[in-house]
Amino acid sequence: MGVWLRKAITENVGKDPVIIRMMGGTVPVVPFIQELNVPAVLVPLVNMDNNQHSPNENLRLGNLRTGIKTCLAILNTPL
Repeated sequence: MGVWLRKAITENVGKDPVIIRMMGGTVPVVPFIQELNVPAVLVPLVNMDNNQHSPNENLRLGNLRTGIKTCLAILNTPL
């Protein structure tokens, strides 16, 4: 799964993704993985200083544009 995802992003966005094995504690994905018995990945698309869940939460337009390209690349790349 990781090799496919890295290829999808690299080929369609033009840059190697930064891969860090961690995610915030408010993402309840484990029950879905266990119940559906499918692999899953989380692909954060926000800027590092976006202040998630705070009054001044933000998303840079460049990150939105790249996020759209990234999602399209993932959806359009066969396994």
